[in-house]
Amino acid sequence: MICRHRTWRLWGLAVVIAGTAAGSARADDKSAAPQTSNPGAASGAAIAAPGFRPPESCLKEFTPLRDEAARRAKLLKAATERRFAPGEACQLVHDYELAQTKMLDYAVAHASMCGIPAKITDQLKANHENTLTVMRKVCTAT
Repeated sequence: MICRHRTWRLWGLAVVIAGTAAGSARADDKSAAPQTSNPGAASGAAIAAPGFRPPESCLKEFTPLRDEAARRAKLLKAATERRFAPGEACQLVHDYELAQTKMLDYAVAHASMCGIPAKITDQLKANHENTLTVMRKVCTAT
């Protein structure tokens, strides 16, 4: 049994994950990326209709996508804490972008069925745009 508050935190966590690593890559200290995380996005500002409970399939399908994006974000963050080659940075950002795209596509396609607020999908889209900008900068520096 899934609590709707836990579900909102899940979607909010996805936004935070998507924003945390989107701007964290750098290529040999030449491109500093803007921070894109939005701590307020996970505050549960979006409120569901009373008694709404998304289908279990939403969480079962979304959770692995979120976890993969989180794993890629951690790899990217760890790489920024050490010196790394520009080619490695490009690959890490690209891998993160692919995981983020899968998560975003699922959220957009299943928003109504899973009860994902438009505010969350809009934030995921904005974070993805920032990731694409960072990827262009990092990958053209190689």
